[in-house]
Amino acid sequence: AGAYAGLDRYEARKQVVADLESLGLLERVEKYSHSVGHCYRCDTAVEPLVSTQWFVTMEPLARKGLAAVDEGHVRFVPERWAKVYRDWLENIRDWCISRQLWWGHRIPVWYCKGCGREICSREDPTTCPDCGSGELEQDPDVLDTWFSSGLWPFSTLGWPEQTPELEYFYPTSVLVTAYDIIFFWVARMIMDGMHFVGEKPFDEVFIHGLVRDEKGQKMSKSRGNVVDPLEIVDKYGADALRFALLQLI
Repeated sequence: AGAYAGLDRYEARKQVVADLESLGLLERVEKYSHSVGHCYRCDTAVEPLVSTQWFVTMEPLARKGLAAVDEGHVRFVPERWAKVYRDWLENIRDWCISRQLWWGHRIPVWYCKGCGREICSREDPTTCPDCGSGELEQDPDVLDTWFSSGLWPFSTLGWPEQTPELEYFYPTSVLVTAYDIIFFWVARMIMDGMHFVGEKPFDEVFIHGLVRDEKGQKMSKSRGNVVDPLEIVDKYGADALRFALLQLI
């Protein structure tokens, strides 16, 4: 970053403009509005950064996910939400699965410091298969949260081992969830189940509505617009609250 090394990004921008002006290279300054992405957790402006990432080829997985619904193995209730599911999978793109976070499942790739070989392995390797070096370093990235969540129906039951729990609880009967994560979670559980286990993770997907505030926004911890349901029950009654939630479907 040269002379701007160590500066806060906003201070660096001001300094760049000042330096351009002092050199006579600044033509003009204009104000304009544009969309700036912000972190949904801490509301910090997100800066684009080109970096190396890991991707999964999704078309073969999407094909299995579509077959599970089209052949009647998995049923959506209400049925209209199956269209949302199909729209995603019929227009699938390869999925960037690596994240630069502190917590999560580590990417199962190691790098040999001796020869630079990339090693992808189910078991933690101790030596490089090419040069025999024991100086291996695991990729620091972790898997996307939804990649890990997609494994939930069977990974929590001892898979890949054929455990009694896996035999008894997989597949289960009904998944109940909101429509906003049909692709983020539901589709990925179905695709992963069909691919890794060879069977659907559940028979039915019951879709309910979102709990919203008085402005129509989804209630969430990050927005701080969550209300205590017990307070609503005390004020309006439990039946009124139940009816309000049910009519959101």
